[in-house]
Amino acid sequence: MKLKERITPYVQAVPKILGFKLLTTIVLAIISSLLMLLSRALMRSTGRVSVSSGDFTFLFTTWQGYLMIAIMLVIVLLYVAVEVNALIIYISKILHGENPSVFKCIGKGIAGLKKYLNYRGIIIILYCTLISPMLGLRFSISLTSTFYIPNFITSVIFKNPFYTAGVIALVTFLIVVGIIYCFILHGALIDDMSIKEASIQSRQFLKKNWKNYIFEMLRFLLISAIVIAAMYALFILVPSLIIDAIATDDKAGMFATTLISTFALALFCLFEVLWSAYLIMKLTVLYHNYKSEGEWKYTRPAKKAHPVLIIFAVLGVLLIVGISAVYTYYFDDIIPAFTHAQYVGHRAGGVEAPENTVKGIEVAAELNAFGCEIDIQRTSDGYYVVNHDNDFKRVAGVAKKPSEMTLAEVKQLKVDGEPVPTYEEMLDASKDKVTLFVELKGETADEKMADDAVKAIKEKGMEKQAVLISLKYDILEYIEQKYPEMETGYLAFFSFGDIEEMPFDYLALEEEISTDDAIENIHAKNKKVMVWTVNDPENIKTFLNSEADAIITDEVKKSKEISDDLKKRTPREIIYDLFGTWTVDLAK
Repeated sequence: MKLKERITPYVQAVPKILGFKLLTTIVLAIISSLLMLLSRALMRSTGRVSVSSGDFTFLFTTWQGYLMIAIMLVIVLLYVAVEVNALIIYISKILHGENPSVFKCIGKGIAGLKKYLNYRGIIIILYCTLISPMLGLRFSISLTSTFYIPNFITSVIFKNPFYTAGVIALVTFLIVVGIIYCFILHGALIDDMSIKEASIQSRQFLKKNWKNYIFEMLRFLLISAIVIAAMYALFILVPSLIIDAIATDDKAGMFATTLISTFALALFCLFEVLWSAYLIMKLTVLYHNYKSEGEWKYTRPAKKAHPVLIIFAVLGVLLIVGISAVYTYYFDDIIPAFTHAQYVGHRAGGVEAPENTVKGIEVAAELNAFGCEIDIQRTSDGYYVVNHDNDFKRVAGVAKKPSEMTLAEVKQLKVDGEPVPTYEEMLDASKDKVTLFVELKGETADEKMADDAVKAIKEKGMEKQAVLISLKYDILEYIEQKYPEMETGYLAFFSFGDIEEMPFDYLALEEEISTDDAIENIHAKNKKVMVWTVNDPENIKTFLNSEADAIITDEVKKSKEISDDLKKRTPREIIYDLFGTWTVDLAK
């Protein structure tokens, strides 16, 4: 089959896929928004403003919580029905030369959910909604497409060779399973098979055609890569090189730069919309080929004008030009030239010194860090020492918890040659140098620890130089009620609701939930935002250049270098960075 014949279905399907995506996005947005409003109302009725990583047990102990869980399951199933089931049905009909109704396909997609009412169906839903996005695959729903394993977990995994090998083996197994059963939904939705029958058929298809499958998928990925490279070269690289050669930082140069960047972002959005659908289309083509044993052929639809698509394209170009003009004219107001966020050393000085040591604070202060984050735990004789893990095995080779040791015993330990410090020693080291973010950590993090931590801060006269932070909502709530003069910070790695309404001074959000909207909402309540734990250079750059107040990072030196570079940028470099960040966000 010639290349032209291979790509014809994908080219001719563009208007229909865009129409499908537009309509289904509107439908899902309306229905899911209404259900989310109901869920928020139920949450509010319990006296809470948010469900977060430190306060979620009520979901399993109250009738409102059970209803909220049920609503979330309904939303997930709705997305599966529309973005997976209906899309497969819709694409199959397109390939047979039909002009399918989007709403009829949605109806069939919803009806197809009954096939998932068994353990195999539940596994499929889990794979599409959780496993696929975490593996970086595109056979998933938009609702959970940004799910990933948080960096604070992966950092632990990849520091341990045994964990790393286990994760690699698990990921490989899950990908192989996904390939073997990649035609289950086609059999169930297109040919009305049971999930069991469709799974057997999928295995048979792959067993018989595995060489062709690998060849076809590799060719699909290669063609996709070539298309992306051509788009990049034609619409981004060449124009950018021309502008860099002839443009200056005047308004004309800034307008040209913004125009190219906006156009590139629009192309990226278009590709993102089409590619996941094209992946399903490719699998659907292979499904029909394997089922008919090579006798099936694509049915070309009757030629049809697409005036609506043309109108949207024209309006899109005009919108890009308009956005570029606005950004250029109001550049100084919309895009401040300086970085916003400061950097805080994770576990004192991050990788620049032994973790959670006085040396770490000294190094972080030399690198102009705004603050240092440390972890305190209580010893068996009532003192407070600094350590992150449950025990000292990783950092000092002793598999004992702080609560199982006296202060004298702990002081015999060394972390890469540095002594394990007490809480008071860390306060002394940071005074008048950096803000100390003190995490109340581990099994001894209780109200007594809170009282003692506040007492030590006050004795040192550091009320304005220390912030008490924790993953435990109830401890911070206790501090806010008893010591309103102290600053507190809540660490969250997931949240639903109005987290900005929480009664804390800092809200420390994991990278994935640190969206522009979340940061803006928190600032509107006169609270501060920290993002944790940001170690990837591109992410450091993104969040230092965001409206966040600070990032917590192990890469203190790298953060300083990036921060210094950001402050030296020209206006056009600022534009490139801005649009590059938006592109990365879309890719996630």
